[in-house]
Amino acid sequence: MVQLQLLLVFLTSLLFQGSEQDQYSPTNRIINGENAAPKQFPYQVFIEKHVNYDWKPNCGGVVISNRTVLTAAHCIKDSMDAFKIYFGAVDRTNTFETGQQRLIVKRKNIIVHPEYDPHQRLNDIALIRLPAEILFDEYIQPAKLPDPDKLYDNEIGVGSGWGMTDRNSWKLTSNLQYLNVTIFPYEECKPLVHKYKAFHAKFFPASYICLKPSQGSTCHGDSGGPLAIRNEDGTSTIVGLTAFGTTITCEPNMLVIFTRVSSFLQWIKQNE
Repeated sequence: MVQLQLLLVFLTSLLFQGSEQDQYSPTNRIINGENAAPKQFPYQVFIEKHVNYDWKPNCGGVVISNRTVLTAAHCIKDSMDAFKIYFGAVDRTNTFETGQQRLIVKRKNIIVHPEYDPHQRLNDIALIRLPAEILFDEYIQPAKLPDPDKLYDNEIGVGSGWGMTDRNSWKLTSNLQYLNVTIFPYEECKPLVHKYKAFHAKFFPASYICLKPSQGSTCHGDSGGPLAIRNEDGTSTIVGLTAFGTTITCEPNMLVIFTRVSSFLQWIKQNE
């Protein structure tokens, strides 16, 4: 138990993956968002990658059980030998933050969807099997999985992450940010994706979920992070994972695309 607690004190950073993925322009930061408070998003995690003997910011993710975290497939590369996951964090740079725990996970514990297509950004989802159970408390709680028959059109959701907060700077924020958003109906989003010539959008699958354009946006550093719906009982339901945007610089009033979690419920069940 002591060893697990020590191991659980290691994790954080960027939701976007550097130059190789910049060409696909994933969304990975919160623009015009607000600072999150402790316990506000207990399902949110931050993921660092181990590359060239160093830990570097990588992506966000979502706790869905005491042994399972979801993130984006584009956040995972075979060249990465380990990942550090931050649980219960708000200030990812504060090692002594109350409630924060960190866990190192080996690459072999991560399952990328077998039909993930990085060029068209299809099936952009990955599942992390934790090597030890996380003990839930007021700082760490799972998000519920979505109703497979519900689209959540026009509902108010919330996106969160440690991505960029300034379009002119690639520096990630140390404090978790969030943004209240409106889920765009699929049939209304589809023509706008083509209008804006969104990356990967020559094909628009039902496994995409859009946010209505607004002054705020997720962006570089938020990839794999949650789009969630708050429930009346105080819990949250995860409906999307941050995937990509229609501009590299995360301009306001542009579309943001998420992976629709309900499209992968059977795959999640088979692999968690």
